[in-house]
Amino acid sequence: MGRSKIIRVRSFAVLVALGLVAAACGGGAGTTTTEAQGEAPATTSATQPAPGGEEQPETGGPEAEAPVIVVSLSTDVDILEPHTFRTTGAYAVTRALYQPPADQVFVEEGGVRVGTSEVVASPILESYRVSDDGLEATFVMNPDARFDNGDPITAGDLAYTFRRTIEGPGYIGLLLPFIGIESSDQIEVVDDRTLVVRPKVASSLFDRFMTFQVFGPINQAVAEANATPDDPWAFEYFTNNAVSSGPYSLVEFDRDRGQIVLEPNPGYPGEVANGGIIVRNIPDAEQRALLLQRGEIDVAVGLAPRLLAQLQDDPNVNVYTAPSTRSVFLGMNVDIAPLDNKLVRQAISYAVPYDALLDQVMFGFASPAGTLIPSTMETYAGDAIDVYTTDLERARQLLEESGVGEFSIELAVPQSSKEQQQAAVLIQDNLRQIGIDAQINVLPDADYQGRRNNRELPLFFHEWYSWGDDPFYQMTFLLKCGQFTNFANYCNEELDQIIAEGTFTTDPVKRQELSTRAQQIMLEDAPHAWLWAADWAVATGKDISGVTKDFTEVPRFETLRKGG
Repeated sequence: MGRSKIIRVRSFAVLVALGLVAAACGGGAGTTTTEAQGEAPATTSATQPAPGGEEQPETGGPEAEAPVIVVSLSTDVDILEPHTFRTTGAYAVTRALYQPPADQVFVEEGGVRVGTSEVVASPILESYRVSDDGLEATFVMNPDARFDNGDPITAGDLAYTFRRTIEGPGYIGLLLPFIGIESSDQIEVVDDRTLVVRPKVASSLFDRFMTFQVFGPINQAVAEANATPDDPWAFEYFTNNAVSSGPYSLVEFDRDRGQIVLEPNPGYPGEVANGGIIVRNIPDAEQRALLLQRGEIDVAVGLAPRLLAQLQDDPNVNVYTAPSTRSVFLGMNVDIAPLDNKLVRQAISYAVPYDALLDQVMFGFASPAGTLIPSTMETYAGDAIDVYTTDLERARQLLEESGVGEFSIELAVPQSSKEQQQAAVLIQDNLRQIGIDAQINVLPDADYQGRRNNRELPLFFHEWYSWGDDPFYQMTFLLKCGQFTNFANYCNEELDQIIAEGTFTTDPVKRQELSTRAQQIMLEDAPHAWLWAADWAVATGKDISGVTKDFTEVPRFETLRKGG
């Protein structure tokens, strides 16, 4: 049977167990093509043929009357460990398995449930409160909340999860100083149901962080039972396994077939609007769009703007969109001549064909960026300051003032991004008109990332999205002196001071003042040309509703509803 092919997490009933065995032993395991994977019916059962001639486990448990929904994400799912970096697709699955302690209040906009800035207790909590001074947060667990193995979710489990993020080997500990958490000593279990966290400083990010999946409770007993001296936090175990505190239980994780099966977690006290989720890996976006049109998948994520524009005309498809702060910018390495000259960077910024990029590359599925704090993010100051617009005459004047004269320079683009390649051609044409010969170099992704990380690229593209949508959090990673992800090698000490002050300022008026000054500095220094803020977009079958966009923009499965 080959245990490596399917990771079976738990059995919910004899029928499900038999279905898993059938899937593991089926003749098509590991050989099914991507196209065949998309040809299964939207709802499968233990006796219904699945892709490649295999039998598919029935999902749904107590919610079996609700249809199962088939989803294809933008990437595969590599691992399930919630506290380390993973693929975009893996984040969607772990969000279904680990319920954060807090959640946003949602409002419907254009058919999308869009999260607001108001944060409340999630279903696994009875209450959640942060003190007026921001220095104490109290979590009271919901007595009805259970892991999918039947264990109650206790304050001890939530405390263990906090300690794991602080002391474990994952990346979350690097982010905790943003919310004033540095030590496990700040975490107190009052009783089985009550946990208190005491940040050292007040932060406007605390509420937002508590909605992130990385703080979804991990079952302490299971983790400790699977820990080893070399792996005291059981990272290896949770790479392939999950004991869910979230809306779904993991039934099947089959890397060979690129399929994951989720069913509603019987211990989850919140609502699950469907009978389960089948996640299928369909790497080719054109194929995802085609299978969606044919009704063989229900939800497609990660489609290019060109495909979204085509799908909008299909009466059997819904394209849901919402403004996003996901920014794409042209980075200019300030340590590579002649980009070390500020006037040259300003000239390039004026030469960019911003409107053409929105229309011809993004097909209208984007908003102007304006600054690193894009027009779609709170504290954007574009109405109060002069953001760059296309002005070739002004660009020529600045290039002449720089004393540099005409020059040639490399413009690097990742092979995987067709949009950025198209943008490069448009930018190249405008730069040529002001005397800059931009040599487009399309690089394999690994090579591109390696050279960018080593600060070897003079002109390059970068896409960035910050969970939480906070301007100072975003500036920290992309503009602060010495930050690893500041690939332009830009540094301004005044801006660093503004970022530090704004991160721990909760007064909205002061935050706006600081952010406006920061945007003035970044426009003057021009380490980037800010190209666009891409819309958040999901395409679905006509009978799918309940599409949700939260602080993280990670797909949410539990609100998806089919029919009715």
